[in-house]
Amino acid sequence: MSGRLAKRYARALLDLAREADALEAWGTELTRAAAAFSEPRLQPILLSPAIDGAARRRTARAVVDALALPPTVRNLIHVLAEHDRLAHLSDVARWYDQLLDDAVGRARVTMRSAVALAAPEKSALVELARRLTGSSEVLATSEVDPELLGGVVLDVGGTVYDGSVRSQLARLGKEMAEDGA
Repeated sequence: MSGRLAKRYARALLDLAREADALEAWGTELTRAAAAFSEPRLQPILLSPAIDGAARRRTARAVVDALALPPTVRNLIHVLAEHDRLAHLSDVARWYDQLLDDAVGRARVTMRSAVALAAPEKSALVELARRLTGSSEVLATSEVDPELLGGVVLDVGGTVYDGSVRSQLARLGKEMAEDGA
């Protein structure tokens, strides 16, 4: 399935969730289902063409029943199973999250630094991300990457702002090499 098709499924679910006033709840359930269907022991059963399609669909139904998903999320998974597209459930979930973030004016930000950031630094970076995106809500995650040496790399919805010492040293080295040539 192309990303375009996964996005269509996600958009359809988002439209239905909006009508049912269940945007966040269905997103949470879809993410939970995607995680369950990504279980390494379950993947060979659900995705192998060597296993009978009816058996794969029965297994998918059993997983959906065990998860006690809302009817619309359940139906989406049944449709994916019927069309042998369960392998792309995680893509649908990612697109749903992205479309939901856009719909509610939320941005996801990843902050990478050489050492753990203190609360005031995190707050300042979240405020910067809020200004850069124009979003009222920012969901931030922090990662420690000692290879950065210092500074911060901010990933705001796929746009990377690299203020790391490592990248500054690389730029300086490049400039020096160009000046010496």
